[in-house]
Order: sequence, then C-alpha cells, then structure tokens
Amino acid sequence: MSPRREPAPLLTRGFAALLVAQAGFGYAFSSFLLLPKFLVTELGAGPAEIGRLEAVHGIAAVLLMPLVGGLADRTGRRRFLTGGALLMAATCFAFAWVDRVGPLLYALRAAQGAAFALAFSGGATLAVDQAPPQRLAQAIGWFGLTFLSMNAVAPAVVEELSGARGWAAAFASAGAASLASALLSRLVRDRRAASDAGEAAPGVWRFALQPRQLRTSAVIALAGAALGVVFRFYQPFALELGIEQVRGFFVAYAAAAVTVRIGFGEFVDRVGRRRVSLACLALYVLVLLGLTRLRPGTLALFGAAMGVTHGLFYPAFNALAAEAAGPREKGKAMSLFQAAWQVGFSLAQAGLGAFAERRGYPAVFAAGALCALAALAVLALSPEGRPGPGAGSGP
Repeated sequence: MSPRREPAPLLTRGFAALLVAQAGFGYAFSSFLLLPKFLVTELGAGPAEIGRLEAVHGIAAVLLMPLVGGLADRTGRRRFLTGGALLMAATCFAFAWVDRVGPLLYALRAAQGAAFALAFSGGATLAVDQAPPQRLAQAIGWFGLTFLSMNAVAPAVVEELSGARGWAAAFASAGAASLASALLSRLVRDRRAASDAGEAAPGVWRFALQPRQLRTSAVIALAGAALGVVFRFYQPFALELGIEQVRGFFVAYAAAAVTVRIGFGEFVDRVGRRRVSLACLALYVLVLLGLTRLRPGTLALFGAAMGVTHGLFYPAFNALAAEAAGPREKGKAMSLFQAAWQVGFSLAQAGLGAFAERRGYPAVFAAGALCALAALAVLALSPEGRPGPGAGSGP
C-alpha cells in the first residue's frame, strides 16, 4: 500500500503576498460596513435610501464583473487588483465632500462597486490559480480572511475615529489603506500559465448560461440576499431598539469566521464541499429567524453565529463552483460567482428597504430566512458535488 501523499503547501511566498495586498483593500471596503450609521446619524437617511444606495453599489459591481472575468482569463489578473485598489482609494478620499444624500453620494457608491469588481475578481482568481486542487476551499477561505478580519478591524477603528476626529478622518484612513494595497499588489506574481493563452474557451455569456452555472448563480444569489438583509438592516434595527454601539456584531462576526476558517480550513475539503454548504444554508435560516427577536445584549451573539455560518459556507460553495472550471474559465467562474452574490445582496436590500418601512425590521429578517431556505432547496436538488455520472468532481 503506497503512503498517502500530502497535498502541496498552500502558504507560498506568492500567496502570502496576495493576502497582505488584499488585506489593505479589505480594510477600505470594510470601513463602509458602517456606512448605514453615517447615513442615519449624519445625513438623516431612512431605510429606503440606505437600500437604494447599496443597490447602486451592487449593480455597478454586477455589471462590471462578467467583463472583468473574461478579460482576466485572456490578459492576466494582477492589473485588476491594482486598478481596483487605486479607484477605491480615490472614492474614499472623496467622501470628505459628502454632506447630503445626492448625486455625489450615489456616484461614489457606484465607483466603489466598480472598484470591488476589479480588485476582488482579480484577487480571487489569483488565489485559485495558486491553490493546490486538494486545498481549493482552504485557499478561498484564507483569501476571504483578508476581508473577514478587516470586517472586525475596520468598523471598530472607524467608529472610534469618526467619534473622535469626524467621519472625514475615518474615510481618509480607508483611502490610505487602499493606496497601500495598490502598492503591495505589484509584489504579487500573476501565475496564469502561458500554455493557457492559446486554448479555446466559451465566452462569458455562453459560460454563464450553462445549466451548472445557472444553478450555482441561483444558490449564491439567494444566499447573498440573506446575508445582505443582515448586514444592512441590523444597524437601523439595533438603533431603533436603543443599542447605540453597533460594532459588536461585526467584531464577533469576523472573529468567529476567522476562527472557523483557520481551525477548520482543511475540514471543508476533507468532509465534502456540498455537505458543508447544505448544512450552512440551514444555519442561515435559523440565524435570520433568530434576528427577528433581537434584544439588547444579543447583538454579538448573532454576529458570532452568522460568522460561523458564512465563514464555512462561502469557501465551501465557492470551491464547489470553481473546481469544475477549466484553466481558461477560472476568471469567469469566480467573477460570475461574485456577481450573482452581489445581485442577491443588493437587490434584496433595495426591495426590502421599503418593505422595512411598512412592516418593520423583523419582517425583513423573516424574508431573508425564506431566501436562505430557497437556496437550500435548489442546492439539495442539484447534482453538483454528488458522486456519479454528470456530477461535479468531489474534493
């Protein structure tokens, strides 16, 4: 009996450089997780306006991501990470001039959506390119840690900095971090194989309309809607209940997600990406239903529960979607995955903002639970990840 072959190491010099570069962009992006508080306390915005602003951000990202994916497959990935970081830096500094809900604010959120499409698509595809196949979910999970860790750091810093020095100083710190990301990205080697350049590959829209990709997009869009409801409406709901400090949710969320991705990174690949995805979607339903009963003192508890759930689901299902893509399809697969996520994340916020004004925030969380339940049903009926003919390859 031959000895069991250990998978290739994941934390190479190139992968480590990518993680550090992406962390700077993650800080800038995560600084705007507290944007709803800025909108409510400084600009007097309501839930419908908050939802529309997030929809603009998501729509811009969705429109650009398929184009980025196709170009990244043909021309390389690193330039998109650098360009996205530079664009994000410019928008962060420009937030110093925002004093009302108007055209400037909408334009900046749209530009930030474009920056996210560039930087995240380029960086995520670089991560997949460099990952050993046996550690694909772990690589995606570690890459995601650059965002999740900043989900804890950035809101905590921004809330303190905005209180002590004003929101302009908080936005400037985000801009500086994004500039650092652009500089660090130049240290990342684009390892797209030269032999891939001459291989034929389907176009973006032909790839997007494949049955497997349509099922993947449906699941991730519904899951994105569920998380989008939590991220954008827990803050105004907490403020309505008299909870003045809202950062505890993101701190607990990020801490829990980081813990499970570090401690259980290999678990997802070993146990099975499909099994983990199904279990986590069931947990999404339970957490969202629990949020309908949010009370003072429970915010961090719900943040931790959502961190565990999303911390395992996203890399598991992303790896399930990416493992079947060929070398010349990786950029399209990763971009379309994130585009579908943004569709659900943003459209749920836009549509449910007005619903929250009429029916209240608990009803919005219940609607989010229904989205997660629908995602669970679609994945349970799909062949992806199942053994047998026509199924996606197992871990």
